[in-house]
Amino acid sequence: MSSSGINQLGGNYVNGRPLALDTRKEIIRLAKQGGVRPCDISRQLRVSHGCVSKILTRFEETGDIKPGVIGGSKPKVATPEVVNKITEYKHANPTMFAWEIRQQLIDDRVCLKDNVPSVSSINR
Repeated sequence: MSSSGINQLGGNYVNGRPLALDTRKEIIRLAKQGGVRPCDISRQLRVSHGCVSKILTRFEETGDIKPGVIGGSKPKVATPEVVNKITEYKHANPTMFAWEIRQQLIDDRVCLKDNVPSVSSINR
């Protein structure tokens, strides 16, 4: 259950919920104005400095002001091909550690660094 409250700057918030879209737009508008620092935007809109910084960084990197997705599931990385390769590695070298298997998957170009299974996933 989310709880709402007042932050240290006197602004309202609901824990675990994204900042309102109109407030996000105002953060970007003030930042584009020039000469308005994130800490000034924070005080003026009564939004934490961390929140302002995160929104500005996201906007600079993606051009998007909408909040990210909360929850959901990650894409499955232990595909049948990956599982078969892990089994192959274990048969060839039964004493191989999960972190070594992980590196071998990358070295053999079975996976990329951003989609290789975790050590715990390999151990399962």
